[in-house]
Formats: sequence, structure tokens, C-alpha cells
Amino acid sequence: MKRNCPKCSDKEFEVPDFTLEEKKILSELKANYKLGQLMDKLESLYNIESIEAKFSLMHINKEYGKCNRCNVDNLEGEYIVCPKCKSLNFNWKV
Repeated sequence: MKRNCPKCSDKEFEVPDFTLEEKKILSELKANYKLGQLMDKLESLYNIESIEAKFSLMHINKEYGKCNRCNVDNLEGEYIVCPKCKSLNFNWKV
């Protein structure tokens, strides 16, 4: 699926259709600041370019319901644009 972040750019990026297990692994890597491993995992799992992997990495929430950028604390839905800062959030409930 194609997604864009109004805060970052108007360009759309291809976001893989992550399985629940992949969401858990990727969320854990992000929460533990293992960003190099997260990039490698995204690139190897989906054979995507680094720019698309980085787009995904930047938008995965560390905590469900809390915006990556401004910490708004009431986000609902899996892929949601924050109503306050307009940043896209991969708001996975894992």
C-alpha cells in the first residue's frame, strides 16, 4: 500500500503489508533503539530500497497510541496522521 506523511513530504512510499509477527519484531527493534537492525530487517524481508525502509522506520510508533513526533496520547487506528502535528504514525497494537 502507498502512504505519505504530510509532515515529511508529499511523496508516497510503498509500505509493505506487515504480518502481526513482523509488526511485533519491528516495534520491538524500534522501542529498543536498534535502528540498524530494523533497517536491515525491513530491507531483507521486503526487498525494498533504503529510502522506503527509512520511511517505515521513522513512522513506527514506539508506544501504541502515542505520536512519534509530538507525543499526542490518543491516536487510534493502525496508520494514522496525528491531528496535532500532521505526522504519519504506524500505530500498531502488538
